[in-house]
Amino acid sequence: MSESISKTRWVTGFEPWHLKALNLRASDSVALSHVDQEADMQSKASQKGTAFTGFSEEGIIGCAGIIPIWPGVGHAWVTMGANYKKHRIWVHKNVVSFMDKIIDGMELHRVQANVVCDFIPGVQWLERMGFKLEGKMVKYGPAGEDHYLYARIIEWQH
Repeated sequence: MSESISKTRWVTGFEPWHLKALNLRASDSVALSHVDQEADMQSKASQKGTAFTGFSEEGIIGCAGIIPIWPGVGHAWVTMGANYKKHRIWVHKNVVSFMDKIIDGMELHRVQANVVCDFIPGVQWLERMGFKLEGKMVKYGPAGEDHYLYARIIEWQH
């Protein structure tokens, strides 16, 4: 008998406790073990209206948002739970939709994101969302791993 997928899913504004309650993927767990968790959560918590969390009946699916760097430029981030794969189409549609709303609301002309070079699903996802590879950041990660820098440039019609 196969496990059924929860059909009840929703998105709400991000709160710091969401990250603590998230059952992390192994890759995120390792990466976040090198990060000051309280500082990271406070940085993301201060983003009223620019970060969101996806839930299912089973719990938190993942969190995402855009951290403003300066006017017109933001840095996108995503932290997924261990069970995100069974919700991946829903996650993709909602991340794209909410990121577009944040980009419009903040009038961003550039959104950038970084991904570990050998995390191929992350690289492919950024490219599906319209991000273009800009370069390699050598020894950028918290454990000294290389990351790619991607950006999505938004041309505004004023």
